[in-house]
Order: sequence, then C-alpha cells, then structure tokens
Amino acid sequence: MKNPTLALVTGALLFCSTSSAQLQRIVVQGTGEPQVFTDLSTAIAAAQPNDRLYFSGGAFTSPQAVVIGVPLHFIGAGISPDSSAVTSTTVIGTQAGNITITTGATGSTFTGIRFAPAAYVQYGNNDTDDDPTGLVFERCTFDTRLITHNSTTAGTSSTVFNECIFYSFLYGQPGTLATLNRCVLDYQAGTGAEVSGFHGGALTMRFCVCLGTRIGNSTNSLIENCVFTRTTAPFWQSNGSILTNNLCVSTGLVSNMTPGATVGNVLGVPATEIVVKEVDGDFQWTDDLHLQATCVGVGMATDGTDVGIFGSSSPFKAGAVPYNPHFRSATIAPATNPNGDLPVSIRVAAQPN
Repeated sequence: MKNPTLALVTGALLFCSTSSAQLQRIVVQGTGEPQVFTDLSTAIAAAQPNDRLYFSGGAFTSPQAVVIGVPLHFIGAGISPDSSAVTSTTVIGTQAGNITITTGATGSTFTGIRFAPAAYVQYGNNDTDDDPTGLVFERCTFDTRLITHNSTTAGTSSTVFNECIFYSFLYGQPGTLATLNRCVLDYQAGTGAEVSGFHGGALTMRFCVCLGTRIGNSTNSLIENCVFTRTTAPFWQSNGSILTNNLCVSTGLVSNMTPGATVGNVLGVPATEIVVKEVDGDFQWTDDLHLQATCVGVGMATDGTDVGIFGSSSPFKAGAVPYNPHFRSATIAPATNPNGDLPVSIRVAAQPN
C-alpha cells in the first residue's frame, strides 16, 4: 500500500518545480529517511536497492554518462505537456554519454519519464553486465536509441514496455526479451528496420501503433492487434513470426521472409481512414490515435476490442498520466496574509493506475 503521508509530501515537492526552475527536486525514499536532491547522479548514488526516486517536473541533465547499477524505482511527473501542465514534464538526460542500465539493476521500474541522453539508453557497459531482467518502463518516452544489450552475443535481458513512445530505434539481440503493450513507435529510417534484432521469439507486440516503423530481423516474433502506417511491407526478414489481426496501410504484409502464420490481417487501408487525427506521420501529443468510428479496425482485435493503443481490456491512458497524484490546478498567492501564511490552493486527482 502506498504511504498517504509520503504521497502528500512528495506531491508538494514535485509541485514546487512549477514555481521556479531552481526548485526541481528528486526525493529518495525507501531504506532510510527521505532524502532530497537536485542532482541526478548524486540521487542515484545515494539510493539503496529498491528505493523509490520521485522526480519533480523539469529537466535533470547529468554532465556525464549515468549508470543505474542496482534495482531502483523511478517515478516522474509525466511525459505529456498537456497532462503535466501544472508540474511540467520530467526529463532525464545527459550532456555526454549514455544512460546505462546494468545487470545489477534487475527489477528496476520507470514511469512518467522522458529519456533524452546525448547518446543512447543502453543495457550494460560490456558483455558481462548487459543482462538486466524484469525491467518495466511505463508511460515513458525515448528520444534516442534504446539498445537492450552491449555485445554481439546472445543475451538474457527482459523488458516490458507499457504505453511508451519511441522516437528512434529499438535494438535487441537473440535472447533479449522485449514485450511492447499499447506503445507508439514513431520512426522511419528509410532503410533497414527500426525494431530489430530480437531473434528466436524474443519480441512480442500487442495493440501498438507504428507510424512508418518496420519490424525486421526478429524471427519468431508475435505481433498482434497493431496498426502499421508504413506504405511498404511492415515486416522484414523475420522468419517464423506470427502476425495476427494487424491493420496495415501497405498492400503487402512481409518482405524477404516466410512468416510462421498470418491470420486476420487487413491490408491496404488508407491512412486517412484509420485514426481520428494524425496529420504528418509523426506523433505529437495533439494527435488523437483513437480509431475513426468507421475504421475497419474497430472491434477487429483478437479480444473483440479495437486494434491500436486504445484497444485491449486496459486501453492507453489519456495523457499518459503516471500513477502518482495528478495535479489539475494550482493557485499561489503573491504574498503572505496578515498571519504570515502563504495561501496555496492545489487541486489533485487520484490515479487508479
């Protein structure tokens, strides 16, 4: 059960970021007494295994590479500018180098954070420490490449991505498991594949929207109930893959591969007849990726819901609001009252998930 007192204290600290950029804070809570930091690397170094790090809105940028080497739980203020208008969004980045997650960080979770390193988000510094397992990213954004390994050999990392936004490549290796649920993949490199390298059944994608993105070099994958707007075959060099109930703009489903099975896929649907609003092939928070009422994808998924991110029994959460309290409005008086108190009115909404 979440500690309600901690939630209020943390909420107040998170809210402080709206008043002044100097008030950005990271609250580390868990093993000992709560600690408050302004520096990303210092907060991570101080955290003990399984501590929670609560981030206010704002950009937390390290001058050098960041390494996460123990299991930690990162909770940001959110990634949507609209839903985080009161607190601002949470951005974790570097001025140089990667954000690296090593094997020792197995079991770490991340929610409500935009990752913007100067280089990449990458698992491991070398072949001996690039296999964290049980990682969960929820309602996060990746501005740069995410590489789930640091070697040319097979790995054993495992990651679940729920309702995340990808603006660049997602790379794996044989044995590096990745499950994507209700994610938006917004990248088209022109050649090759933007999701690649998850061989041997390591890749599972359900209820995703892929804006121009192609899946390649990922044998025996399971891809179902997704939307692909690419105008050429969205699946490439991924023999044995099971492709079920996907809606595609392309009139061709696969290229240079023999799938394991293709069932219920619908091809050749004009992009203008799929979602309510998406104007340029690039995801913005002003887009509306709900299906049009007349779209063939309505009720087309394997479970009878819609294909795309607003299908399944747990649709994409509007605004990608994280599970910490959502700040709806804030009014702060310009000066103290005669009693020396500063009147503050904050309206929040509890989040069920």
